Amino acid sequence: MISDGGWAVKGIKNVFLTKTFPNHFSIATGLYEESHGIVGNVMFDPLFNATFHGWLPNDGANSSWFDDGGEPIWVTNQKQNMLHRSGVMAWPGGMATIKGFLPYRKAAQQDGFSDKQKVDNVIEWFTDEYPINLGLLYFDEPDHTGHAFGPDSEQVLQKIFELDELLGYILDELEEHNLLDHTNIILTSDHGMTSLLNDTEHIVDLDRYLDFSTYFVTSKSPVAAIYPNKEELAEEIYKNLTGIPHTKVYWRKDIPAGYHYKNNRRIPPILLEPEEHYWVRYNQTAYIAGQHGYNNSLQSMHPFFIAMGPDFKKGAKVDSFSNLDIYPLMCALLRLKPAPNNGSLEIVSELLEERSSDSATFGAYLIILVFIGLVGGVFSVAACQIHRRYKRRQRRVSSLSLPHTFHYAKSDRMPLMSDGTDEDDEDF
Repeated sequence: MISDGGWAVKGIKNVFLTKTFPNHFSIATGLYEESHGIVGNVMFDPLFNATFHGWLPNDGANSSWFDDGGEPIWVTNQKQNMLHRSGVMAWPGGMATIKGFLPYRKAAQQDGFSDKQKVDNVIEWFTDEYPINLGLLYFDEPDHTGHAFGPDSEQVLQKIFELDELLGYILDELEEHNLLDHTNIILTSDHGMTSLLNDTEHIVDLDRYLDFSTYFVTSKSPVAAIYPNKEELAEEIYKNLTGIPHTKVYWRKDIPAGYHYKNNRRIPPILLEPEEHYWVRYNQTAYIAGQHGYNNSLQSMHPFFIAMGPDFKKGAKVDSFSNLDIYPLMCALLRLKPAPNNGSLEIVSELLEERSSDSATFGAYLIILVFIGLVGGVFSVAACQIHRRYKRRQRRVSSLSLPHTFHYAKSDRMPLMSDGTDEDDEDF
């Protein structure tokens, strides 16, 4: 696939915290976490006096958590063209009304679809009587397996092979429905993963430093978001956390500006950040073998990025870029005006073909695959289905039917990460 498109040689840099919900929403909006307000998988809002748990259906569909300034791509897509329809499958934030919009088609992670059923549903959304032109799809493996067994485990390697087959299924289905030739595919994701060590040296046990009755935490591993139960306890808690080996402790106001993680009421008053492989435990938190959430400067936290399709140059490559740049990239592919964001096209535009003024991108299909085995990263796939303007008129009243001029012979399909060479694959 690399030989058919472009890629980021060193992967891409995600945003701090390197957690699932915050980075999914940063990819979708092009905003830092402090700007879009999703600052953790679990977070406390002092204005609401409530705690958000991202995977709970009620919280995942509650607009008050998500409609806080950011405009995700599925909203931008529907706001700017009455003929555009978005579909969101299991993507964080996709079940909530944002700026008055819900995706035209949507399904939650909790709906219990298998991976292939997710793919089948999204393909159906693209080909029904009133088709979507933008789809986003999230898979939760091998993230789950990486947490349980560690990123370097045989179990994760097996999941990678399974996801490679799943991506092959996606490409086959796009081809079967005459979509592949007209599809731009982007592979990236939200975070990487690193191993945790279960020994006393690498465990930062809060019970050694703090009275459990004096505070509560939201995000707890590896970075701890700490809330004193009473304001007068804050100084003592901060003092007791100062000087713990292999950690840094910050008042919210002192979090480094480069983190872009302090100018939001949902940022905790005290943040305890350990070094890589060290992790925070409190009240006998259970050990897990793999984790993410560390500083986004670490290569192990960085996602992967590959892109292919008619709008991408074959063989193009860049060194790296921010995952915030994906939002303006998708807007460019969709011919949309981006909402205010922190991203840029300066680097990613080097991956794009020059297009004539009469060409137009009709839609995007975005699939997130958590793929931890390479460059410490994870995968998502975005497919941007394109049409000429006259073809868009036809789709108002009929299902998609497009000429098929490019064929992937199933028996000849390259592996997911193949660049078409026969070089030794020991680094895999």
